[in-house]
Amino acid sequence: MKTLNESLKALDEHYLETLKYINRNFDVNLEMLQTSKFNPTLYGEAKMIEDFINAFEVKLKEDSIITMARFQPAAKNLRKLVMLINSVRVLERMGDLLKANLSLIKDIETKSPNLAHGMSEKVFPVARKIKTLFEMYMDAFLNEDVTLLYNILYLDEEIDGLVNKNTEYFLSKMKETPDNVLGGSILLLLDKKFERLSDHIIHLASDLIYILNGENTRKIELENMNKK
Repeated sequence: MKTLNESLKALDEHYLETLKYINRNFDVNLEMLQTSKFNPTLYGEAKMIEDFINAFEVKLKEDSIITMARFQPAAKNLRKLVMLINSVRVLERMGDLLKANLSLIKDIETKSPNLAHGMSEKVFPVARKIKTLFEMYMDAFLNEDVTLLYNILYLDEEIDGLVNKNTEYFLSKMKETPDNVLGGSILLLLDKKFERLSDHIIHLASDLIYILNGENTRKIELENMNKK
């Protein structure tokens, strides 16, 4: 029978595998965005990866609950198990978003090729920065590095600025001619989905900060809002 530490180590390994699958689907998104072309082979790989992510979500949840019931851990270990259950659900949502993005890339290429350049010129830089945030989170989880997590919270503001500029650009293109309305709308949606991925990473980072040093950043933010 596994000890608590052995069970926690196994959960960490499964969680890291899930992170690696998400990171690979980021790569798939970036490759299609950079070339402004839908790639059916990469899409097939992304679908297969999503199946792996879904399977890991179920296993991590079940194993975390079993570990809590068997060992009744206290304090930090209990917080970590709860975090894993919550975070793997967030990762599953991220996997869904990343796969859905590929369909939008296909729609832009086929339905509005005149605006396909917007994928490489506008959306790709945003997506690349968000992937960097995710890789920072992976490193922070692996090395228990709180500094990296706080850097993620800071860099998220930069991404918000890029998304806002893209929104202005896409709207301006849509105003130029009715032919750009469909493509501009899809580009807006694609950009917003990447922004949503950034929000999920912030959620993951905030939870990990709480595990590592006991600071609930979301609670602090709500308290500060109530004081205003």
